[in-house]
Amino acid sequence: MKILLVEDDTLTSAALAEILNAHQYTVNTVADGITTLEMAETFIYDLILLDIEIPKLDGISVCKQLRIKGYQNPILLLTARDSSTDRVMGLDAGADDYVVKPFDTDELMARIRALLRRGKSVSGAVMTWENLCFDPINNEIKSGDRLVHLTSKEYCLLELFLLNPKRIFSRRAILDRLWDFAESPGEETVSTHIKCLRQKIKAAGSSDPIETVHGLGYRLREPSNLPESQPVDQSQNSRKEMTAITSRIWENFKDKVRVQISILEQVSPALLNGKLSAKLQQEAKKEAHKLAGSLGVFGLREGSQVAREIEDLLENPNLDISQAQLISDLVVALSLEASRETLLTPFSSEPVAYSPLILIVDDDLMLAERIRVEAIAWGLRIEIATDLSVARKMIAQNPPNIILLDLTFPNAQEDGLTLLEELTDRIPQIPVITLTGRQSLTDRVTVARLGVKAFLQKPLPAYEILKTVTEVLSQSRPGKGNRVLIVDDDPSLLAYVARVLEATGLTVTTLENPEHFWEVLLDCRPDLLILDWEMSGFNGIDLCQAVRTDQRWRNLPIIFFSVHTEENTIIQAFAVGASDYLSKTIATETLIVQVLRRLQPIPR
Repeated sequence: MKILLVEDDTLTSAALAEILNAHQYTVNTVADGITTLEMAETFIYDLILLDIEIPKLDGISVCKQLRIKGYQNPILLLTARDSSTDRVMGLDAGADDYVVKPFDTDELMARIRALLRRGKSVSGAVMTWENLCFDPINNEIKSGDRLVHLTSKEYCLLELFLLNPKRIFSRRAILDRLWDFAESPGEETVSTHIKCLRQKIKAAGSSDPIETVHGLGYRLREPSNLPESQPVDQSQNSRKEMTAITSRIWENFKDKVRVQISILEQVSPALLNGKLSAKLQQEAKKEAHKLAGSLGVFGLREGSQVAREIEDLLENPNLDISQAQLISDLVVALSLEASRETLLTPFSSEPVAYSPLILIVDDDLMLAERIRVEAIAWGLRIEIATDLSVARKMIAQNPPNIILLDLTFPNAQEDGLTLLEELTDRIPQIPVITLTGRQSLTDRVTVARLGVKAFLQKPLPAYEILKTVTEVLSQSRPGKGNRVLIVDDDPSLLAYVARVLEATGLTVTTLENPEHFWEVLLDCRPDLLILDWEMSGFNGIDLCQAVRTDQRWRNLPIIFFSVHTEENTIIQAFAVGASDYLSKTIATETLIVQVLRRLQPIPR
């Protein structure tokens, strides 16, 4: 199989080329759109992996020109932007699929295999589950010695579960992974395909490999005939090899990343001195964009997210001096993330979107599992350490966003307080919540002195535990209190309110068309939302209700800002979850005071 890789960032290009080569693909790399057209016309490629933002001719234009000329082979677009508009543009241009940076490497390879499978076989590691044998080399599934004939989608479904043996997939997540955006089927399609897959596998003499997790989705059932030490996915050696490859590339390119960050470091001082040129701002924005994509390939997802935030700030041609400190803080955070001695694995199957990581340090596996299952619905990731030595290694290799710490462990020589004391000296600090059966006042006072954010007493439902976790995370998140999203279909009012609030040091995102509300909400992750009542399409009530039905945003302050001041209107707003209701006739100073008041952390 021969793939043309089009990527102008040398770090991302080198990593992807190595990974593709390790999967037995032949790879040619180019860095601009004009050369891409020439290569595609001169040589035969089974697939083109095409970045959108490339020099000379952008990826969308390349895709359009290739399709106009009758190019039939698959084109998979790569981009750092995730919006429905970008997706529609890419698919309308003729792309077969669309992957957002930073991407999950397993998912990217699965999408590549899915596109190549349309007419050809691909290489890959053989996987087994009980007496099922999944052979992607020959596109065969066998139950014992008996072939199982599956449709393309059924094949992809089984592959998805085998590659992610412990993950629960909702129907929406399965749609996003296995169906093209252009198809847009309903979620019932997933249920139908899983039902057909189960029937065919049972008819071939195997057990049902898919377990329904009620209210959440589906996952691979635990095999009944394998010893505990035998893995279901036999591609673990391949994954270790991929990690070694990416680590080697990272060592070769760390100095280049340092140079990219040094350009970003020039922005804040130049802004403070009134000497930030358009050229420097544009160059810095370009480097931030590249880092947002390349760091994700190496598993540095936090660094990728920080680079994305810097890029978004540099989009503003009229940066204010008040934003200099925020940019400086973000660049410092990016530098720390990029200086990691140990890379995170780039093969996590977690979603790309912001998903906080909770480390549970507790030997009570039943409780930890209940929390893990509940966390899926909250959009949270969970890792578990059953003893303190393992916890120390996990914190060093992949620092979590927050730690749930028990105080009692079988080892009598140390307890949770020992780890807690060590964490007080760590920079940057990680918020800690104690979750313990110990009840003494001495323990409560001790952990409070050591900076614990909350003391939870066992037994406690998983829901209540995660409620406290999200509250602490919302108070501990970098940049908390800075981001405001305003939704109003009056462009002049949007511009005015944005200028007023930005003058106080806030980062303001405005949205005139509520049709794009959800993607903008996920992109900017505001700390406060301001909604107009009456708008075309979706009104403020609609948007407020949608926000309150999502656990991630249940504590987000929402202010209605409207000309409607009737009593029943105000009552309705508070009924659907408004935090405050302000008239558009109030003085500007009052608006500022109310916004800043809502952005203050709630005292515990």
